Amino acid sequence: MKPYLVGVDLGGTFIKAALVTLQGDIVKKVEIPSEKEAGPEKVIANICKSIELASGENIDHVEAIGVGSPGALITQKGIVCNAVNIPGFINIPLRDLIQERFGIPANLENDANAAAYAEYWKGAGRRSLIMVAYTLGTGVGGGIIINGKLIRGTNDCGGELGHITIVPDGEMCSCGNRGCVEAYASATFLVKHTSARLKKGCSSLLTTWLREGKILTARLIDEARRAGDEFAAEMLQEVGRYLGIGVANMVSALNPDVVVLGGGMMKAGEIILEPVRREVKKRVFLEHYEHLRIVPAALGNEAGVIGAAGLVLERAGIEIC
Repeated sequence: MKPYLVGVDLGGTFIKAALVTLQGDIVKKVEIPSEKEAGPEKVIANICKSIELASGENIDHVEAIGVGSPGALITQKGIVCNAVNIPGFINIPLRDLIQERFGIPANLENDANAAAYAEYWKGAGRRSLIMVAYTLGTGVGGGIIINGKLIRGTNDCGGELGHITIVPDGEMCSCGNRGCVEAYASATFLVKHTSARLKKGCSSLLTTWLREGKILTARLIDEARRAGDEFAAEMLQEVGRYLGIGVANMVSALNPDVVVLGGGMMKAGEIILEPVRREVKKRVFLEHYEHLRIVPAALGNEAGVIGAAGLVLERAGIEIC
């Protein structure tokens, strides 16, 4: 095999691409605007541009290109059905367009699955037998790796860990269901719930900051927590408790040896991790918990490009190093 892969992480605001070795090490990484407001053709052109910039003079030594994309996908056919955060990006045969442009095999995967696979290959879940990974941000994504294989499901819908019901008839979720993990453990929920509690008169440093013109975000809530605000800490712990219920369901179902928690929300660290662990321990068999690690993700913003590259090898049935 040629010595390199290219991994691409397609986002609504930025496109990241990296030249990656067959061992999963990044040689060069670039980031450019997606320019989604200019339409799908411009986004596709920028994807190709990011590949060119990342590979440079090594393009002839690239074995294949992997792309992680948000939205509904048909990965076996390489089609993005609907990337909801990129207007007009509907029924795009992205894999074939990239293959035709570069004359190199390409692969398309869900971006959360790509991040999960990166943590299995090079991150916090390395050498695990069964790994469950969550990506906590505006929504909640996830991925399941068993014996080195990504669980995609019968029609590419597997691993939707954010849409497991944890509160019957609970909060409305973006998917249209009620009571999903995403409806209680996302940054969207954290901000909405915190705002509602503040309006009821809860005492918090956040009230002062909002009067000063700051915008309520998950990051601001964590900033208040770091400044000693007990109310902000309580809000983050509540997210961890709800997430722990969802994680416990997966632990009971799959008996994994590691659960990896990543995404922007996990910058809060132990204030979320501790209630997750506590809730899981309370709800699963002792035998499940004794052999389980619940850990933060290790790769940060590099997970998407590493995982997109690694899934090229996984899809081809090539054993990773």
